[in-house]
Amino acid sequence: MRYCVDWSERRPHLAGWLGVALCSRLEQLGWVVRAERRVVRVTDTGRRALADQLGVRLHTPAR
Repeated sequence: MRYCVDWSERRPHLAGWLGVALCSRLEQLGWVVRAERRVVRVTDTGRRALADQLGVRLHTPAR
């Protein structure tokens, strides 16, 4: 695993083969969807599953 600074928000994120594998699996599960360019959005299903299965609670962004 390596440290990587995101190009848009300047925050660390998972990079390399591990990031690709995790993102691919989350897409297969329907937990995330790819949006424009390099953007990945968490689905409602993903939000619930991440909370239930991993204890990860994401805030809901204002629209």
